[in-house]
Amino acid sequence: MPWHIETNNPECSGYAVVKDDDGEIEGCHRTRREALAQLAALNIAEAERAAEELIEERQDSYTPNDAMVAEARRGLSWREVYGRGGTLVGVVRARDIVNRRGLSYDTVVRMRSYFARHEVDKQGEGYRQGEPGYPSAGRIAWALWGGDAGRAWANRIVEDEASSD
Repeated sequence: MPWHIETNNPECSGYAVVKDDDGEIEGCHRTRREALAQLAALNIAEAERAAEELIEERQDSYTPNDAMVAEARRGLSWREVYGRGGTLVGVVRARDIVNRRGLSYDTVVRMRSYFARHEVDKQGEGYRQGEPGYPSAGRIAWALWGGDAGRAWANRIVEDEASSD
């Protein structure tokens, strides 16, 4: 397991989820249950990443563009500042985008699906700058997945693949 839980970490009150290899804190939690939930999500994301790597060896990968990188970086920063928005899978996706990791076609399809399901979040209060509660949890989550640039990128790739079949 590449992460563990600490109760005596000076940077967290409560429970810290810490990366084994470099000691980086992945999250601070009030309860052990919350820390265990993050640990489980990180391990699931790690397993998904390993599976994706196997798939990527056999297929093309797609590199995130500059606009996606900027938006994912913004989402990670907002999540750190405000302590809300997105899931751990969204955080993993943002890190992949920021690091310009090649994403498999299956991941691009999941991104397209995410954006389709969460388009409604744009109607919520705090989505737009200047509104109360900005940035809302939905706005932060949208940014983690690469924002509007990520949506356009994923849609274009899926449409291009569909038309080449």
